[in-house]
Amino acid sequence: MAIVETCQSKTNTTPDFPMGWFSVSRSHELAVGEVKEVQAFDRELVLYRTRSGVPVLQDAYCPHLGANLAVEGRVVGESVRCPFHGWRFGTDGKCVEIPYCDEIPERARIRTWHVEEKNGEIYVWFHPENTAPQWGLPDLPELGDPKWTTPRYTEFLVPAHVQDIAENSCDPIHFQYVHRQPDVPPSEVTIEENGRILHLNSDMSNAEFPSHLHATVYGPGFALVRNTYGPNAEMIMYNSAQPINPNETRMRWTLIVNREIEDLAGDDVMRGIIDGLSDDYPIWANKVHKHRPVFCKGDQTLVTFRKWVRQFYPQQKEAV
Repeated sequence: MAIVETCQSKTNTTPDFPMGWFSVSRSHELAVGEVKEVQAFDRELVLYRTRSGVPVLQDAYCPHLGANLAVEGRVVGESVRCPFHGWRFGTDGKCVEIPYCDEIPERARIRTWHVEEKNGEIYVWFHPENTAPQWGLPDLPELGDPKWTTPRYTEFLVPAHVQDIAENSCDPIHFQYVHRQPDVPPSEVTIEENGRILHLNSDMSNAEFPSHLHATVYGPGFALVRNTYGPNAEMIMYNSAQPINPNETRMRWTLIVNREIEDLAGDDVMRGIIDGLSDDYPIWANKVHKHRPVFCKGDQTLVTFRKWVRQFYPQQKEAV
C-alpha cells in the first residue's frame, strides 16, 4: 500500500555552502577603523579595516569568554580589541595583547578568513576544508573606465540558497514565463576548457529592449551579465553573492552602461534589470530545492548547469 509522504516543504534540505569567492561588503562601506558584523556561511563574523587600510574578516567570538568582537569591538592599529576584557587579536588571528597579563595562552586565537579587495568589493574565499584560494578573482576592466558610467549599486536579501539563484543564469526558459518575454530566446551554454567558468549566450531580439545577453558565471557566488543593444550600447551587471545561511542570500549588484547611452536609455535599461528581480522573488521565496530534479529533453542548459556546479561541492557526494 502506498504511503502518503510528508510535504516537501517540511523535509526539504539545501546543499552545503559551495566553495569559491563571495562578497561580504562594498569597499566604500568599510571605513578605516570601522568594525562591522557580518553573517555568512551560517556563521557570525567580524569585519574591520585596520589603520593601514587592510580589510580583515575573522570569527566573531572571543576565545576568552565568548564576547562578540563585532559588537563594540575596536580597531587598535592592526588589531581588533575585544569589548569585554580588552584582549587584542592581530590580522592573523593570534592574540597580541592581554592588558592585565604578560603571558598569552597558545590557544588564544581566532579563525581568520582569506579576503581580497577588488572591483570595489571585499571578497572572502570559502572552502569547506579551509583550503587556500584555488583561483583568483576576475578582472572587471570596465569599472573605472571613463567610457563607462559611474557604478550604480543595489542589493537584495533573497530567501533562497545561493545555488538556486546562480541557476537562473542558465535558465533561458524562465525568461518567457517569469519575466514575460514573448518567447524563449535561442540560447547556448558553454564551459571553458578549465571547466570552471560557464557562459550563457541568449538572443533577446524580442525583449522590451532587444539585445544579446551574455552571462559569464565564475562560480555560484559571482557572475557577469552583459547586455548588448548595438554598437557602443551595452549594459553590464556584476552580481556578487553573500550566502548568509542555507536559505538566505544577499545579492550585491553593480550596474554600468556605456556613456553613449547614459542619457538616452541608461536609466531605463538599468531600472528594467533591477525591476526584473521582483519577478523572480516570489518563485525563490516559495520553492523547494530539488536535489534530483525531473528534467525533460528541453532542459539541456539546466542539466549542464547541474553537472557543472557539482565541482564546487568537494565534500558532497549526492546530487546538488
